[in-house]
Amino acid sequence: MSLRSKKSVWVLLFLVTTAGIWFLFSSRALSETSAEKEWSISPYPNGYNFAFTIIHDADSAYSRRLAPLLEAFDELDFKITVTIFTFWADWAKNGDIWCEWNKPGVVDREFFAPKAVPLVDEKERKFYKQLTARGHEIGMHTPSDTSDTRQDLIRAFVYFKQVFGYYPTVYVEHAEKTNKEAQANEGSNPKSVYYNTDLLNQYGSWVWVDGPGALPDGTHGQFYDILAVNGSPFSRFAADRYGIAKEFVRTGRWKEANGEGFLQWYSEKNIDSLEKNRGLALVYTHLDSQWLDPETKKMRESIRSRFRYLASKDGWFVPAGRILDRIQAINTIELSSDDELMKIINTGRQGLDGLTIISKNDKSLCKMNEVLRPNQQGEIVVGTIEPGETLLFKICT
Repeated sequence: MSLRSKKSVWVLLFLVTTAGIWFLFSSRALSETSAEKEWSISPYPNGYNFAFTIIHDADSAYSRRLAPLLEAFDELDFKITVTIFTFWADWAKNGDIWCEWNKPGVVDREFFAPKAVPLVDEKERKFYKQLTARGHEIGMHTPSDTSDTRQDLIRAFVYFKQVFGYYPTVYVEHAEKTNKEAQANEGSNPKSVYYNTDLLNQYGSWVWVDGPGALPDGTHGQFYDILAVNGSPFSRFAADRYGIAKEFVRTGRWKEANGEGFLQWYSEKNIDSLEKNRGLALVYTHLDSQWLDPETKKMRESIRSRFRYLASKDGWFVPAGRILDRIQAINTIELSSDDELMKIINTGRQGLDGLTIISKNDKSLCKMNEVLRPNQQGEIVVGTIEPGETLLFKICT
């Protein structure tokens, strides 16, 4: 064989081999892309279509005004996150402010005047403990309405645990422009007596950082759905800027974070969109007097009607901490498939019940003699997966 012929053979072999390698990789990529198009993991358990909850800011909170609102939520089986200040603000003079609030002669003053009433108040403490017994979540809205030092924050977390038996699952900052312990103020400055970033990470709460990045872009058409805007409920801004380990974003807009704003933001149309797009709403609001009918002192009928509409939907209505924990754990689930088999691996440390797979091509999953068929939304509930466990299913039509 001539030298030229040998060279031609080697070139041909090289081209064939290269083509084969390219084919293997492109076929694998095609298979993976196809699998991603056909299957996905729902962030919600038991086939729920979307998740919705309220995270109440305690700015002007008082248990007598909150009580009728929470009763309305209970009637519709909505469980929410209610934050509270732990200690009295400086202006409240360790509770002496009650003398002013209880002055006689002003109609309904004792109902509407108290604000930022903290956990150290005996009646408030009893009220919030009752809320936990009813399935609601109590979070901390900073130690007090005014600036709190590092030591104040430590005392607040210790006191909270004494009352409830655990540290708060959710921590919501208050007024980053005036409260020095806020991350955007002096809370992230290690040289300040208000520094607390390391403490927030140590206590393990989900942290909402007031200021930039705390809410989705208000100009986005789906600002009411955090997944539509951010792709996840977690705040990369707070993580990158301040080093917060467990950070989250809420939905809504800065202005009118009250009852009237709620009606505008969560219209029936937007609720329909949440359900259709498997969305997530972690509602930023203050459960204040604008949620109440001033005559009956109960939830405004227009708001109650909106919640009835929400309740008619197939939503997951649980406190924020449960939702955030769930989505964090879902991120540790690995799903892979080919034309015949699906493998689901839990690489995390948290077990998940009601794990739901979404079939986008109406295919079913089979295991032993059981066939798991998708519902009308394509959801298949495969059940519980423990930490480190692998589930294997045959794909069937």
